[in-house]
Amino acid sequence: MLLIALGLWALFLIAAIAYTQRERHPASKPLAAYMIFVIAFSVTAFVIFATAIFLLQLSGYTAVLDSSVAAALFMILVFGPAFLVGRWQLRKPPRRPRQP
Repeated sequence: MLLIALGLWALFLIAAIAYTQRERHPASKPLAAYMIFVIAFSVTAFVIFATAIFLLQLSGYTAVLDSSVAAALFMILVFGPAFLVGRWQLRKPPRRPRQP
């Protein structure tokens, strides 16, 4: 399950290059927008994935993920909110430097 998640994550980050260039805020620089999206997406996905796996192990229901349908649903529940958080951060205007 972990290898599948890491593979999907890597493929998504490659595909995100074009997405971030199209959807970024006009005032954002391209590399900065990509890095913001990648960091927000990755941290959110990691936290949701680790929490869900921990809760499944704690309750003893990890065998549920043996089914490919359940595993796909699990990945959607992990990557869906992570994508929404990344998109939200991507579209925010950059902060202005503070004036001394």
